[in-house]
This record gives sequence, structure tokens and C-alpha cells, in this order.
Amino acid sequence: MSGSITDAVSARLREAGAVARELDLYEGAGTDFYERLVGSDRAEIREMLGLARGTEGPILDLAAGSGRLTIPLVRSGKRVTAVDLSDDMLSHLRRALPHHPLLECIVADMRDIALGQRYELVIIGATSITLLDSDGRSLLYANVRRHLAVGGVFAFTVAAGASAQSLALSREEEVRVPGPDGDETYLFVQQREEGGAVRLVNWIRAADLRSGGEVTVLTSRLRVLSHEVLSRELVAAGFVSPIVSPVRTHRGQDILLLTTSWAGRSSVMDDDATQ
Repeated sequence: MSGSITDAVSARLREAGAVARELDLYEGAGTDFYERLVGSDRAEIREMLGLARGTEGPILDLAAGSGRLTIPLVRSGKRVTAVDLSDDMLSHLRRALPHHPLLECIVADMRDIALGQRYELVIIGATSITLLDSDGRSLLYANVRRHLAVGGVFAFTVAAGASAQSLALSREEEVRVPGPDGDETYLFVQQREEGGAVRLVNWIRAADLRSGGEVTVLTSRLRVLSHEVLSRELVAAGFVSPIVSPVRTHRGQDILLLTTSWAGRSSVMDDDATQ
């Protein structure tokens, strides 16, 4: 099996005599499932809207995906530049806000963008920073600095407490996910790798595990990061030690919001802007 398939899912497929069709969770049909899975999640929205209220000018939403944060920001009257590596993810956002004058969608890697503009607020939602390894996060921090206005705020979220502990464990469970014809049962499998530093995630629709069939396995690989590690990285990258505050949720999740700003001289930021 490929390195994107967990051992538990490999065993399930062998038992069923089925063949895997791997699909990235953030590409193609995987984005439809992802939108059904998280589309109703309101976590972080209240906090991001609160930060946005004190902001003038456009907001930069990195790893914006289908617009879970972008949409309420735009509807509140804020101009938002939504960046995501997946055009398929952004297509959901474009359909939700077709030709909206306050929305700009850009298909790009958040580690390597050059928008030629400064933003008073740069955000990353849904713990998307865990998609990046340490080198990728270093590139991200440098890129945020180049796009952050003087006195601007960089804000993102990460799991904490029991939620963070559950991310470092191999586990599998059945999850009910809204579907076009009612809820569907999916098998969620998480495999611990690299001593718990990485988690490999698979999603399979339970009804697809039938003998001899082709089964779509939605895959994702993420890092397990604490707010302490991320705070140290930010300070090392030249940012102020972040304010860490809890995010109110309705699902019993433990999520923390980190907010910071550039600690260096404004002249350094101005120099960056010319590069």
C-alpha cells in the first residue's frame, strides 16, 4: 500500500477484497466531503470577526479553503483576499459568494506568495498550520512578515488539551457525516507516525467497503503541534510572543487562538515590501 494509506485501512481493504483509490482530502471530490464534514463548524468565527472589527483595509485569509472564515468576514463588510493551494477548495467559496466585490480568491501556496500588498490582519483557521513541516512553517512566517502591515496582527489556531492529546494517538471510529440524501457513516482512521509528531488520516464511506469494489480513501497528513512549540517558533522568526486565548466551541473541542505581531523595526518591513 501507498504511504498515504493507514495500516488499519489496508487491513480493511484486504478483508473486503477491495482496491483503494487514493484521493487527497483537499482536492477534487475530497473537497465536497470536507465541506460536508466541517461546513457547519462555527469554531473560531466569533474570534476572527472580533479581530476583524478593529481592522481597516483588506484581510488576508491563508489556507482559506471553502471559506469557513472568509464568508462571514465578507458578509460582515470586510474585504478579504482568500489564498489556498487547492483551486477545488476555493471553488466552493466562489460558489457561495459569486462575483462578490469584497472577495479576491488566489490559488497559491501560503509559503510562497507575493501579493504586493500589506494587510492589517493575516489569519489561518482550522489548525491549517499543521499541514506544514518545520521548514514550511519557517517559510510561512517569513511570508506573513512580508505581507503584514506595521502594527498588523497575525492570528491562527491550534488544538489543545484533550483535543491535542487525541491527535497524537492511533485510533479509528465511525462518524456520521451529512450527505446529499441524509447522514452517511464514514470510517475515520488516524495513524500515529514519527513518534507521534505526525498523524496520517484516512476517511472511507462505510458502505463502500464491499467485496471486490473500488474504495475511495480520502487522505491527509498533518503535524501534531502544541501552542508552546508554535510560540517559540514565532519568537525565533521575529514576532512578538503570542497572546494565547481559548476559542469557544459547541463541540467540546479544545482550541487555542494565537495572536501576534512583528517585533522588529518597521523599516525592516518596509524593506521587505520592496523585494
